[in-house]
Amino acid sequence: MHYVALENDAEAVRRLLAAGADPDAEDMHRFRPLHMAAQQNAAEAALALLEAGADVDAANRHGNTALFVAVFNCRGDGRLITLLREHGADPFARNAHGQTPVGLARLIANHPVAAFFDDLPD
Repeated sequence: MHYVALENDAEAVRRLLAAGADPDAEDMHRFRPLHMAAQQNAAEAALALLEAGADVDAANRHGNTALFVAVFNCRGDGRLITLLREHGADPFARNAHGQTPVGLARLIANHPVAAFFDDLPD
């Protein structure tokens, strides 16, 4: 599941889910398929996972949620940030170092990234 999410293969994600795969399966670092989709800005795979009930705020071993990973890796494309926020991702979820997705967006000081959190207080 992790690899097809990484490749943004939403059809394969759905096929694996239909065969009984767990949308929240963890690897040894507690990364879930949604983290992998966020890493590659794979919005279609992420949507399939979210529709299957993937935990939008699950944290990996560093305490990073998929939203944090999406902010870090968005490269100016906020589709995944928007998708995760629309599905209730917590922009204030603190990782193991006390950083939040919204804090990271503002720390990066990249206007296209920070703009996805303009509706939130400092």
